[in-house]
Amino acid sequence: MASTGRPETVSINLVAKEAGLSWGSVQNLFGDSDGFWAAVVERILRDAPGWWAEPVAETVAGRVAEVVDFYNETLGSPYTVAFETIRDGLPRPRSALEVSHPRTAAALSELEVAWTKGFLTYFAGLDVDQEQALDVATLLIIAVRGLRDEETYGHHADLDRLRSTLITAMSSHLGSPPGSPPGLPPAIGPL
Repeated sequence: MASTGRPETVSINLVAKEAGLSWGSVQNLFGDSDGFWAAVVERILRDAPGWWAEPVAETVAGRVAEVVDFYNETLGSPYTVAFETIRDGLPRPRSALEVSHPRTAAALSELEVAWTKGFLTYFAGLDVDQEQALDVATLLIIAVRGLRDEETYGHHADLDRLRSTLITAMSSHLGSPPGSPPGLPPAIGPL
């Protein structure tokens, strides 16, 4: 149900009703809402089809473009729609979720770790600083989600150009030595 994207699907009572269960049955199976939502996130993590294909590109920029395309496509999948719907319906910020739904927060963290590991593995074999790659792995999700939202709401900007700018900026950051401004050569030293 959560994969429909309808915010009301985050109601456990509605989920139970749609499944032909009582709240007592849900409590018996999962303990509470935290156990229920943690189980849903764990199922997404376990059942999401092979998220990461083998990279085709042999350059940082090519792989960044592949990941941007991949994540943009993933945003429309039932797994991601379910994840976003759940995330939108639960307490925020994460610190509040950790208090009210600790198992769900832990499952969401596990999902984020899986994404990051997949991202780092995707760039294996290229000259990429791991710390910078961690930054890009997180920023890419946020940026692509933002571009997708703007596309959904009909923004007037040239989204293909913005996508290209995003790829260029992230590729530049990944390809620059740590501590150097992206796109600039490292300091040569005193002349």
